[in-house]
Amino acid sequence: MTENNPTNTPSLAHFMDRRNFMRTSVLTGAGVYLATSKGAVAQAESGEKGLTAAIVGCGAQGQRLFLASNELTGIKLVAACDIWSYNRRIVAARIKAKYGSCNEYETIEELLAKETNLDCVIIATPDFLHAPYTRLALQAGKAVYCEKMMSNTIEAAADMVKAQRETGGILQIGHQRQSNPRYINLRDNVLNGNKLLGRVTHCYGQWNRGVASSAPLTSKFPVEPAILAKHGYASMEEFLNWRYFKKYGGGPIADLGAHQIGMFNWFFKTTPVSVIATGGVDYFDGTANTDGTMKPKFELPDNVQAIYEFKTPEGITRAYYQVLTTTGSQGYFEKLMGVDGSAVISEQASINQVYKEPNSTKNWNDFANGDNPVLARSRDAVYHKVWEKPKPWTRPDSWMDVPKTDSRVSKGLETWELGATMAGAFHAPHLDNFFKAARKKDPSILTCPVDDAFRTCVTVLKCYESMASGAKYVFKPEDFIV
Repeated sequence: MTENNPTNTPSLAHFMDRRNFMRTSVLTGAGVYLATSKGAVAQAESGEKGLTAAIVGCGAQGQRLFLASNELTGIKLVAACDIWSYNRRIVAARIKAKYGSCNEYETIEELLAKETNLDCVIIATPDFLHAPYTRLALQAGKAVYCEKMMSNTIEAAADMVKAQRETGGILQIGHQRQSNPRYINLRDNVLNGNKLLGRVTHCYGQWNRGVASSAPLTSKFPVEPAILAKHGYASMEEFLNWRYFKKYGGGPIADLGAHQIGMFNWFFKTTPVSVIATGGVDYFDGTANTDGTMKPKFELPDNVQAIYEFKTPEGITRAYYQVLTTTGSQGYFEKLMGVDGSAVISEQASINQVYKEPNSTKNWNDFANGDNPVLARSRDAVYHKVWEKPKPWTRPDSWMDVPKTDSRVSKGLETWELGATMAGAFHAPHLDNFFKAARKKDPSILTCPVDDAFRTCVTVLKCYESMASGAKYVFKPEDFIV
């Protein structure tokens, strides 16, 4: 691989939207805009078998997956399943509006018994139901898309691996970044293929949410207590806020952190050798606020900070991760820091920067050319009209001052952007990948097969063992094997 022949990932072309080519070419040389638009995805599967699918779990995540599926062709949603009739009817109404009809079910058992011609099941329930529901659907011969995390326990996640192996079925886990063309470009072309960052010594990730966004949910439309009890919930409060209770979920480190901690494994194509973590229920602890009102009480930690160590061919890489529920400062993103450059990325398209270190010997301009450029010139340096160029119309007051520099501060870095872009719902490429595998009945097509997701599940949940012991947890090879 030479510097003048940059590596590009051919599979990214699936998400091309030619209509946007000219709009972005000024920023990317001959750049291509990559999108999960209806038009782009429609080109892929024309003439192939249509699939029927049902959504099991009609809460916020189930509704997001419904909206993402609207960007795809060749599928038809036919049923909605949830014990809460309020949410179920919302999703069913949307399905009916798009496809003409929708059957409703309270239980997955009834759904599988009656929808005999169903091809796919999309599971977006609380984590503790992922394993039993996945097993039921796979044993019924359905392809399964199951939201992450796989489960709130390693044992249940292992059973999902076993269920897939026993049936040979299609099982995609919802770590959707692994199908995102922007992330694929960063991993395959920037980090690994062309090694533009050099040796990556450190990486960082965070997901910060403020108090208002983290506060427990309430509803004016409760589920009947008898139905809650039948399905294992102690109360409506626990049903709505299952993420914060050990019986049902894994807390913010699993609900949010799994997305990004999984990226560490995925970027480096390996698993960590250790983790040391700290955290606790430090704010949502049921105590009184200064105004006399009472804070909610979470059972699982409302904040976690963890440091993972990875052994890569180049040496040790340390990855720091934090999830907070008391501040929304800087939102969520992931950052890779190497000796030749660094990159910061998020599902939010505005966080898309790459920074070149002065010691890098590669000419990054070579990677901003071609039909699918790896890099793009920073928008900060692009001016579309001559009068938009900055011009010092007035002399600054301090024009005679001698510039002062701080020797402790490194020189500012040359700024670029990642060349691949994506429009549309974040989950659309991942669902599209799942439906491709389901059509072809080929698990090898999946971008997040169950074994990959299991390793992420172990990587995340071992934080709790480190927090409980107050010591570093050293991973064993067998931790990641089922």
